[in-house]
Amino acid sequence: MEQPDECFDPLQFAVDLNLSDIKNVNLDENVFISKGLINQANGSSSIESKSLITQANGSSFIELSATKVTCAIYGPRETSSTSDESYSKCLLETSIKFSPFARQHRIDPLSVQYDNDEDCEESELCSRLEEALLPCILLHKYPKSQIDIIIDVIEDDGQHLLSAIILSATVALIDACIELYDTVVAKSLKTNDSLFTLCYMPNLAQVSCIFFDGEATPNYLDELTDEAVKQCQLLHKAICKVVISDLKSAAALNRKIV
Repeated sequence: MEQPDECFDPLQFAVDLNLSDIKNVNLDENVFISKGLINQANGSSSIESKSLITQANGSSFIELSATKVTCAIYGPRETSSTSDESYSKCLLETSIKFSPFARQHRIDPLSVQYDNDEDCEESELCSRLEEALLPCILLHKYPKSQIDIIIDVIEDDGQHLLSAIILSATVALIDACIELYDTVVAKSLKTNDSLFTLCYMPNLAQVSCIFFDGEATPNYLDELTDEAVKQCQLLHKAICKVVISDLKSAAALNRKIV
């Protein structure tokens, strides 16, 4: 078989993955990352009502400080959309729900209108999640299909919610074997009464997006960006450690079976 006209060693784009030192680095918060926890789940969601039990293609559980988030990926699957966009590339649909006990004040799930209230917090988080992930997914690889990303917020500490949601979706996409240009790692920094969140792709050394609603000087924004990039690189190492460990376990299991 002839090699492609353009080929390269993917390691030339890889960041420093000295995973043996991951325990010695200093992250701003405690981090726990796990993947492949959800084998079967109810496919019904605000995205599309289903009564059947469907198989989750990928899943993850993330703890950032006191924030705990789970994510399940369904698809790629055939979409019912007839838009021209759906024929050329995959559609990304997201759903985010809070557990009643996720915050200090208990949430009444019957009082939350997930589908009709476009201005609700869940809708805003979904929009930001899609904005962060769209640059990294090879959507053209899955035409006429749809990927559902379902997020459940178990606990929210008020600072790390957005970054935890993006991290959980990234790890779940990896677990689902969705083709990606790079992993999207997010870091939130609290400054005064505002929250600065950077979404970063370490291997490509590109910023996916930045969310900041406050006021700051250009120099201070540069400092925040530099610090967030450093923290993102450390979080990226933690994700790589989990993925590599999982691959080694799968390989060892296959050898035993053979």
